[in-house]
Amino acid sequence: MKKLTLFALGLTALVVIVKTVSSKTPGTSSFSSSESSRIYAPIQLPAFSAESLTGIKTSQDALKLIADSHERAVFGWNPAFPVYIPAFDSTNAPYLRKHLRSQLTDLENGFVKFDGSQWVDLPLSAAALQQEFSDTPIEDLKRNNRQDILWDPKMAVFDKDNVLYTALRVKDKNPFLRHYALMYSRDGGSTWKTKKLLSSDNLPQWYDLERPYSHAPLQGPPAFIYYKIVAKVPGYEKGFQDWQGTFGELVLQTSHFNKQADLVLDTPITISHTAQPIGYRSGSAVKILRSGNKYFVVWLEATLNHPLEKNEQGRPTNIVPDKDGNPYSGIWIAEYDLVKKSLSKKEILRTWPVNDSHNQPGIVRTSHGHLHVVGGSHGGHFTSTSSLKSDSISDWTPEQYVNMTDSGYAATYNIPGVPGGSQTYVSLIVDSKDQLHLAYRLWAQDRTIHDKEYFGALAYQTATVAEGKNQGWSTPKILVYPNAHDYSHYYQVLAIDRKDTLYLEYSQLRPWVPYFMKFANQGNQEVFNTSPMQNSAILKSTDQGKSWYLVDHF
Repeated sequence: MKKLTLFALGLTALVVIVKTVSSKTPGTSSFSSSESSRIYAPIQLPAFSAESLTGIKTSQDALKLIADSHERAVFGWNPAFPVYIPAFDSTNAPYLRKHLRSQLTDLENGFVKFDGSQWVDLPLSAAALQQEFSDTPIEDLKRNNRQDILWDPKMAVFDKDNVLYTALRVKDKNPFLRHYALMYSRDGGSTWKTKKLLSSDNLPQWYDLERPYSHAPLQGPPAFIYYKIVAKVPGYEKGFQDWQGTFGELVLQTSHFNKQADLVLDTPITISHTAQPIGYRSGSAVKILRSGNKYFVVWLEATLNHPLEKNEQGRPTNIVPDKDGNPYSGIWIAEYDLVKKSLSKKEILRTWPVNDSHNQPGIVRTSHGHLHVVGGSHGGHFTSTSSLKSDSISDWTPEQYVNMTDSGYAATYNIPGVPGGSQTYVSLIVDSKDQLHLAYRLWAQDRTIHDKEYFGALAYQTATVAEGKNQGWSTPKILVYPNAHDYSHYYQVLAIDRKDTLYLEYSQLRPWVPYFMKFANQGNQEVFNTSPMQNSAILKSTDQGKSWYLVDHF
């Protein structure tokens, strides 16, 4: 019998600075109460020693080691708020999803808002949810609808009229049906209404919603994309996870308010029948944006015509790109006109490795109306391009590589002969000065940090943009060094407020000791598995990304 134990760890904090890939200067920190007098240095979490890892005998030992090795304990950071992706209303007040450092939170927990002097609870209303699920008792709705706030986008979203939105997965009394619903509030979260978006006995596995990608709010209610698995790419039918060689249907769902101020769903539009899974936490970059009467959607398309070759163990042997970037999977963009009801789409970028859903794209729009897209990778080169015409997908700048600076480690899926790369998980934002901000995991080697082959760092780049030209990407800077070599994941999300302050929510984790372990416990097997929400932290930059520090206040 297996017993699953999830421990709530501490969040840690610090002040942070930025370190270039080539720098050897050790990180420092300062906790001066004046932001202007802070000293900035990369966060460098203390490395686990071999003795500390082998000395773990119980889940409590693991819990203590993790707590002692993260931002809260290391830097004395004690945030007075639940660490989550921030959203900002028309007064620039921050809203955070309420939780207890767990990725599952009660339905009615809702949000907290900082009103200038204190954090105020803004619970979601089960009674408001019952508006659309009237045949299900309120207590059943509460009991059966705890929300996963890690793998689903459950942040607050505001439009230009200061309407607040958040999405839910819902179970009602029908044991065969599942639902997506949108709750919205016109008074900042004091009262709520609900709109059922989709109901099915075969609900699409993933969704994402339109979110702000700049200081500006949304034009109206957030659009959604739904993703439903259809099949596996030939050759991937057995022995591969959903993120490998999977294709399915991608659907766009828009909505609007009628004259009675009721939310009305528009006719859904199928964007692709052969898209790869949309992977919200693969950097969490925005995939949907609206400009006037047009919606633009970016996604990762499956490559169906690449004959997969495998070794005796069933692992692929022909997915590493050659010097020409073959094989690859394409990033596509769709343009949907709400008035003309017309849909056009095209491929604009390449990603590596082929048929890997880690390669999620991101899109932003600058003040001149030009679209900028970054295509992800799974430990290879990100690519980017810009539209040549405002609010049009017809013409694009040539594809360019985002990171051309070697990090000390040549990852498997880098393009041969091309420096840099080693990137995974696109997080993308644009500020009011039309500067792009990009965060991601970078495979790197620096034996002064970890005397091993490689580690995964949380890195950051910026780009200046000009009409009709490629982005001028900066040299990568490392924001966070991990506490262990080899694999790390950061689950990072970039956000921006109405005044151009940048925020980067993240949690450094690895699927091994001490975060994931198995123990014998009175004849049973106890599985110790820490959620990323237990260690999450949040960085802030008030100078366009030149310096960063852990947020002690908003």
